[in-house]
Amino acid sequence: MRILLCLMLGLVLLTLQGLLRHVGVPGWAIPQGLLICVVFLACYEFSVVGALTVFLLGLLLDMSSGVVLGPWSGSYVLVYVLFAFLSQRLFVESKLVAMLVVICATLCAGSVFLLLAVRFQSIAHDDFFTLAGQGCFSALCTPAIFSVLRRMWKRAGAVSLKRGSVVSVV
Repeated sequence: MRILLCLMLGLVLLTLQGLLRHVGVPGWAIPQGLLICVVFLACYEFSVVGALTVFLLGLLLDMSSGVVLGPWSGSYVLVYVLFAFLSQRLFVESKLVAMLVVICATLCAGSVFLLLAVRFQSIAHDDFFTLAGQGCFSALCTPAIFSVLRRMWKRAGAVSLKRGSVVSVV
């Protein structure tokens, strides 16, 4: 169920990206919400289901971009695998660390996308400035999206340590 909620949130974030583009926000100032979901999944869901979800998020972005199917999916899966192995050593509960990881992931995913899609589009110097801008704006959106995803990711049977939440046996 959490995976479906993550995909639905990805669809909402993709719609917001499209709305920002149609409103006239420059491309470098549009955050990559789907990539933030990928980083979250790399840190909290290290499994085959997580990799499949990341692939589907990339496929959503591929279908909406209209270039060719595959480059975003491939770059998202590569970023997922890379940061899933690194997340064991990162303290992603810190907002600053999560923001820095998102900046690095944006640059990594964008570079891999450009390498995979070089056959279908030309690479310009502006593409790297766009990636840097998107990385910064994605980092600013990271705490909000991470908090929404953390609420969805809480385990159903987990007992909270708050005062009234412990079940009494008596």
